[in-house]
Amino acid sequence: MTQATASIKEKVSPAEWQSRVELAAAYRLVAHFGWDDLIFTHISARVPGEGHHFLINPYGFLFDEITASSLVKINID
Repeated sequence: MTQATASIKEKVSPAEWQSRVELAAAYRLVAHFGWDDLIFTHISARVPGEGHHFLINPYGFLFDEITASSLVKINID
């Protein structure tokens, strides 16, 4: 684990961290049940309290590789 991903929890709000944990769990459940389609699909979640920001998987990761710290925050633009 790199320093960047190891410390992400301290850089986000508790609400965002909870969303990251839940979204990462959703990715892993989808992979567990075989509902994923390699790397060409995604599940996203809106960041609580940040209107136009979403969490999404980084391109190239398989669903069973996703962690709360590896999720990418993007904006609607």
